[in-house]
Amino acid sequence: MKKKNLDLEARFWAGSEMHSGVKLLETFFQFNDPATAREMLNKIVISAVKKKSVPAQDAAAVFHFYLALRSFIRACFLISWKRNRWTVDASPGNSLLIKTGNLSAEEYRDPVRILRKAFKAYRRKEYEAFLSSAAYFSLSDLGCKEEQKMVGPYIHLVKMLEAGYLIVEREVQKQK
Repeated sequence: MKKKNLDLEARFWAGSEMHSGVKLLETFFQFNDPATAREMLNKIVISAVKKKSVPAQDAAAVFHFYLALRSFIRACFLISWKRNRWTVDASPGNSLLIKTGNLSAEEYRDPVRILRKAFKAYRRKEYEAFLSSAAYFSLSDLGCKEEQKMVGPYIHLVKMLEAGYLIVEREVQKQK
C-alpha cells in the first residue's frame, strides 16, 4: 500500500512545492518575520470578530497570508507527527537571555512540545477551518458570532508561530 504524503500547498505562495516541514518554515519566515505575522493574524481575527467593521487590510494580502499560514500549519503538523524521527537540539545556555515571548522556559527548550500540544487540542482541519472563517469574516461586513470558538485556535496559532521560528532559528544554527 502506498503511503500518502501531506501536501503542504506551498506552490501557491512560495512558488515551489516543498515536502520538508522545516524547509517550509524557513521559507515562511523569509516572507514573514514573526512579529509581522503575529500582528497580521491579530488584525485578521479582530476584524473577523467585530461586526460591521471595515477591514484594514487589503483583500489580496489577507488571502496571501491565509495561504501561507495554512501551509505553515501543515508544516507544523508534519513536524509534530515526525517527532520521534526529528528532534531539536537544546539551545546553548546563554540563549535564555533572548526574549521568549508567550513561551514558558520548558516550551522554549523544546518547541516541538508546543506543536504536539496544539495538535492535541485541535486537529489540523480545525485550524484550517479557523483560518478560513477568520479570513472570510475579516473581509466581510458581517462579524463572526461565535467568538469563543476563535480564541482557542488563535492562542495556539500564536504559540505555534513562535515555536516555528525557534525551530528554524535552531536549525540554521545547527547547519553553521
